[in-house]
Amino acid sequence: MTTAADRFAALPLRERKRARLRVALWQALRERVEHTPFADIPVRELAAAAEVSEPTFFGHFGSKTELLAYHICMWRIGTVLAAGAATDGVDFIRRFFDETAVSIMAGPRMWFEITAEVARGGGVCAVLDISEAERLLVFDDPRALDIALTPQADLFRRHLAPSPGSEAAVTGLLAGFYGVPLALGADRLDELRDAYRAHVDRHTAAALG
Repeated sequence: MTTAADRFAALPLRERKRARLRVALWQALRERVEHTPFADIPVRELAAAAEVSEPTFFGHFGSKTELLAYHICMWRIGTVLAAGAATDGVDFIRRFFDETAVSIMAGPRMWFEITAEVARGGGVCAVLDISEAERLLVFDDPRALDIALTPQADLFRRHLAPSPGSEAAVTGLLAGFYGVPLALGADRLDELRDAYRAHVDRHTAAALG
């Protein structure tokens, strides 16, 4: 059986080097954003962490905000991958929110920075092209290659059976996706998984009803 590592190694060197650099810049942001506000992290510091120049950074990402969008895309691939064993659409959504809760608790500052950028409307939810090499390098799982990156609303919509209440359910799920962590605040994130589950069950039940 061909492993993810084998498939990565078979890719052209240029693609592998590009993937390693982009992932290194992403990891530098993830490390720093948990103790430094996003706005205060200089590009030169991220570039230095990856041992490249600022022009090289901008050759891969147009801005720090685009790097944040890259994080969202990577997070979404990982979350969809983790929810892939779901038995049906509603179970997928439950698992998706469960995995999101785990992600938020592991990096709460990153999540609140993303929420702030979403509120500003800065294009942080843009769907970016994540290469085969990047997916294999980060997730070490060939299944990651088959995950299509779509807007969040489309992802929820795809997993809810069409019904008179399905569009309202999608809107409600989106509102809670960002709103529930904000309502709890950083001090109560240990309650997030249960709060998310209650929110998902309420809105999926409304769609099914």
